[in-house]
Amino acid sequence: MQLNLKTMDWTIYLSTLLVTAIYWAQPFSGGPRVPSVILMILGIILFVKRLISLEDIRLRRFITVLTLFFVPAVLSLISSYDRSNSLKLIILLPLFIPFAAAVLYLIDNKINNKLLFSIVTVVSVFWVFDGLIQFVFGHDLFGVPPTDEGRIVGPFAHHLRLSLFLSISLPLVLLQLKKSGWIAQLLYLAPAILVIMLSGVRTDLLTALLAIVLYVIVNKHTKLLLGFIPFLLVGGMLASHFSGISETKLKTFSGMPDSYQKWNLLSSHRLDIWLTAKNMVLAHPITGVGARNFSNAYDDYATEGNFFNSERVFHAHHPMISIAAETGLIGLAGLFMALWLLYKWGRESKVTNLWANPWLQILVLMFFPIQSMPLLFTLWWFPIVTIVMLFYLSDLDADVSTIAH
Repeated sequence: MQLNLKTMDWTIYLSTLLVTAIYWAQPFSGGPRVPSVILMILGIILFVKRLISLEDIRLRRFITVLTLFFVPAVLSLISSYDRSNSLKLIILLPLFIPFAAAVLYLIDNKINNKLLFSIVTVVSVFWVFDGLIQFVFGHDLFGVPPTDEGRIVGPFAHHLRLSLFLSISLPLVLLQLKKSGWIAQLLYLAPAILVIMLSGVRTDLLTALLAIVLYVIVNKHTKLLLGFIPFLLVGGMLASHFSGISETKLKTFSGMPDSYQKWNLLSSHRLDIWLTAKNMVLAHPITGVGARNFSNAYDDYATEGNFFNSERVFHAHHPMISIAAETGLIGLAGLFMALWLLYKWGRESKVTNLWANPWLQILVLMFFPIQSMPLLFTLWWFPIVTIVMLFYLSDLDADVSTIAH
């Protein structure tokens, strides 16, 4: 079925734009905060008018997951370094219940799924093009230059988020381009991977490669993989030749470090951060150092000769490590339980090929253990995670899937 723009009501446009703003508004000042607040207010109105109920199984499941994050945050107050910081998260998390209610209502009544996939694809293509313009001309279409290190960041200015969003959106974009054939998919993948390489963020490159491998395995699309490999090699050579930071980062894939110092350098001194997090867990194994208190507690648990200090480290650069350090083993158990439930609900659903669901693939990319994803509970990232979970839950028992075919 084709996307018929002429027959769609204007509220469908606005609703789809509002939900996708969690993605396309990321480069703007404030990012997705404004659409997130709008969705929270809309959800409260929907509850008051009884247009959505807590009886909705998707909403109840989401609240279960949210509770597994919320309870450890509350318990972390026991040993929190700064209770005001922890309280901010404790106040924030329940607001995602009306946020979720609004999104689910719009999914059922207003969002056009084909338009949603199209918007994500068009925005992703634009970001890739903007990144290439920045690389070739020294500034992007908005006048934003690369970082001082020479990293390509597109319209994201000083934030290294371009490659992050290009990598996690791959399951949606590849599925959207599937109907146009594997050549169209390759024509997107080639420049997208080059831009990701030019960003110099290795974990985002790993995320993108994992996304492609998942897509190929699930869809048995060997032709796409064979066609992509030459582009990957050429992209690596181009990135290494024209970008010093990319050359340095890509070279780290070629050898196996044989000492702590080399591993630490390979991980951009992440080992110093993670060993400090380990010390926090050992000191407060049950409830952690307090939700949102990793930076506050950093100096007291930093290893000798640590490359960082509390003024330079804002989080643990890994969601699982961050949760373990801040909310202890209770928080880590809550995270694992939440992930297990999401998969369990999928296995028990009507979906015949669960792994073909792009929303599940994105969840895998977000929580893949070796990745260095952003701090989970921030107002620019958690709305993305929430949206992905809600579309995934909506697909499990829906008569009409949110997946655009």
